[in-house]
Amino acid sequence: MTQRFLLLALLAVAVLGLAQLAVHARSGGDTPGEALRQYNEMQDRVRANNARPAPVRRTKVRASPFSMPKPVAPAPAPTVPPSLFVHVIGDSLADQLAKGLTDVLDDRPDIAIIDDAKADTGLVRTDFYDWNKAVADLLAANAQIDAVVVLVGSNDRQTIRDGDTRLDPQSEEWEAAYAKRIDALLAPLKARGIKIFWVGLPPMRSDDLSAGMVRLNSLYRKQVAEAGGIYVDIWDGFVNGDGSYAASGTGLDGQPARLRKPDGVHFSDEGARIAAHFLEGDLRRVLGDAPPAPVIATAPVAEPTTDSPGEPLVPEKPEYGPVMPLDAYETTPGGALLGGAAAKPAGSADPSVAKVLQQGKSPPPREGRADDFRWPD
Repeated sequence: MTQRFLLLALLAVAVLGLAQLAVHARSGGDTPGEALRQYNEMQDRVRANNARPAPVRRTKVRASPFSMPKPVAPAPAPTVPPSLFVHVIGDSLADQLAKGLTDVLDDRPDIAIIDDAKADTGLVRTDFYDWNKAVADLLAANAQIDAVVVLVGSNDRQTIRDGDTRLDPQSEEWEAAYAKRIDALLAPLKARGIKIFWVGLPPMRSDDLSAGMVRLNSLYRKQVAEAGGIYVDIWDGFVNGDGSYAASGTGLDGQPARLRKPDGVHFSDEGARIAAHFLEGDLRRVLGDAPPAPVIATAPVAEPTTDSPGEPLVPEKPEYGPVMPLDAYETTPGGALLGGAAAKPAGSADPSVAKVLQQGKSPPPREGRADDFRWPD
């Protein structure tokens, strides 16, 4: 039905067009061929115009007056050069402790952590590495040393050779000889007035090795106290509630974290920060507060003067204004109340205020006010 209707419409248009051409020809106008040519040109122009893309209207977008301003990058904070130098000596655990100290003291750029630790060292095998000599060389180099942190001993469960004598690990003779080596390490530091912090050994996964660390820690605690140093016990940070070795625990951010490496001896990164956290408080207390941040120089502001033509002198703002009693009434210079009749003496109470606050009587409602509940007459 629809197709038939379209065909009829097209046929009617064609008949109408031919009729118009015939009328035009009879009226003395163009020939039918010329009229048909003009008609075709008109149709070509119509199709060309329809083929052109519609023009795109471009509107200028104005910034909203309520739009947020672009954030301004803050000026870089002035750098504070280090003025306090903390040297960390000991074995591989001390090396990890130095990294942990750098993390927990990141807010103190004035404190420099110097990592002087050497892996696989201790106080027993002086033939492998002599810490007494290393400390003497460090002091002889006139390096700035404000504090020394010591963590050593995880490799010291070995036989001590004293000449031709061999001392079995952690026998009474061995412990006496080991205590002398602790004293020999601390003596030159104490003589130079350097602050000494000795960090105790953590528990180990091996029960036998942990028992050896407990005995070493007792020696460190005693000898360091006699030398006037500070002994820092970190044992409780690496055990479970029953006192056994803990490979995992709670990190400084309060989240569960791995505290020890799979070997059951060394710290993880978070474990190193936990160990450093035990020491951090004593370091901050002994070394003192951070120095004030340097003042950023700014362009000087010219003081207002009366010599500047056309610029009035701005009066200096007082620290505080006049003292006004809270129960006084503001009056004009003549003594009359502002907006009222005669002024009341300072200290006299408003009768309506006295009724409300002293007698508990509500003020009468005013017509049209929210507390006027009277029915209209």
